[in-house]
Amino acid sequence: MTDALGALATPAGPATDRAATAGTAGEALAAHLAAHAASFLRGLPSIEPRTLRRVAGALHTFDALLDLAWARELRDELLRLDTLVGQEQAYTRRLARLTTALDSLACVDSDAAPGAPKARALLERQLTLARSRAHSLALQELGSARFHAVADRMTLLASDLPLRLPAGSAPARALLTHAAAARRRLAEAVAVLPLARSARPYNGDGLHLPDEDLPWREVRLLALRARYAMEVCAPLLGPEAAGPLAGLTELGRLLLRHEEATDAAEAAALAGATARITPATAYVLGVVHADQRLEVEAARHAFGLAWPELHHPDWLSDSWFTR
Repeated sequence: MTDALGALATPAGPATDRAATAGTAGEALAAHLAAHAASFLRGLPSIEPRTLRRVAGALHTFDALLDLAWARELRDELLRLDTLVGQEQAYTRRLARLTTALDSLACVDSDAAPGAPKARALLERQLTLARSRAHSLALQELGSARFHAVADRMTLLASDLPLRLPAGSAPARALLTHAAAARRRLAEAVAVLPLARSARPYNGDGLHLPDEDLPWREVRLLALRARYAMEVCAPLLGPEAAGPLAGLTELGRLLLRHEEATDAAEAAALAGATARITPATAYVLGVVHADQRLEVEAARHAFGLAWPELHHPDWLSDSWFTR
């Protein structure tokens, strides 16, 4: 199928009719960002990381429509804030994953039973301390002048989006070109992944090739951006957006599973490197580390199976609109 991502011609059909009556690209983007900015402001002092990621993703994908310096500066601040605020939740999930793994191991491996309680205590101590530090840093951030500057920019986002002309005054269907480019960048990144080695769920590569984790994290970032871009375009596409959104959501779920198993394995390895722990504790932590790396492999296998089914190379192309 021909992929018309490079220069999307005006598509035919119901989606075109909606796009033609939706005003300008700047107006459509402004409406989307204003809704999320308003949600952010209403939720203060609590912060929902997904809102930060959605706004940052839209600012990245559609930055050609915006004042570039302004958009990039706000995007970087939102990503920094997302990382800071999300750490506390991440440590909570990591500890839950590892303690569940320890409980399962103790049930099936009698050799692990003497070391499991100490391994659990060590992980709880290290990850609870890390979570407490992340909580303190997040609280400090919420009281900082830097955060208040971000809040001021989000207020502007909700009322007066700084558009770049003439890009911002283009028809709303111009947004589809940018969303298609985000889809293409995702496909290009997936093409580099060693999916052939993931044809079997447990092939041992995940135990010995941790350097390959970084490309998978990049694919998750690009999958999120592609999904958020499709959300911006959803009002233009109507029911046509449902399939791509569902596919990108599922791909994101599998990639999150991969990332959380990767992080849990790293936490187990760090705990296992603690000085003066008993051999039994080190053994248990080593087994848990290996178990999580096997989960990494399983997630890669699941992604490799899902990718051809959930991703279609002609999304947002002429052939997709006219099929």
